[in-house]
Amino acid sequence: MKVGITGHQNLGVPETVAWVEKTLQEVIAKHNFQHGFTSLAIGADQLFAQILRELNLPYTAIIPCREYEKTFQMSEYLENYRILHQSAAAVVTLDFGPPTETAFMAAGKRVVDLSDIVIAVWNGQPAQGLGGTADAVKYAREQKKRIVHINPITRQIEEK
Repeated sequence: MKVGITGHQNLGVPETVAWVEKTLQEVIAKHNFQHGFTSLAIGADQLFAQILRELNLPYTAIIPCREYEKTFQMSEYLENYRILHQSAAAVVTLDFGPPTETAFMAAGKRVVDLSDIVIAVWNGQPAQGLGGTADAVKYAREQKKRIVHINPITRQIEEK
């Protein structure tokens, strides 16, 4: 089974990040995942890739644009991105130059299209711009994909 991730970059306080990490580990253990898809954004995407890496499960990095590294403002996020990028079983870079909302939306759609199940680490609120988590969830619903919704605010998990 192939699983993709979409999720918030800012997961909140350390306790919330720890809860999301534990929950992702439980969801991954519960399903027979064979391959993951992630854009390696900070937050949920990188957390997902780190867990897959630790479990020796392969993942494909769907990079939204050629200049994606410019989106990582802090050196620790960029360093983690580079480590996870190198650890990916495959890397697909979309044909966009600089980072744009259009590129992010295209990457979100590609992750959804390649996945049997989409994990959404999402607060349930509308996207703040094109290509946000809510947009990816909406697209996944339109494609009739199975969704595991992990809400970091309410700390609830829902599978549809």
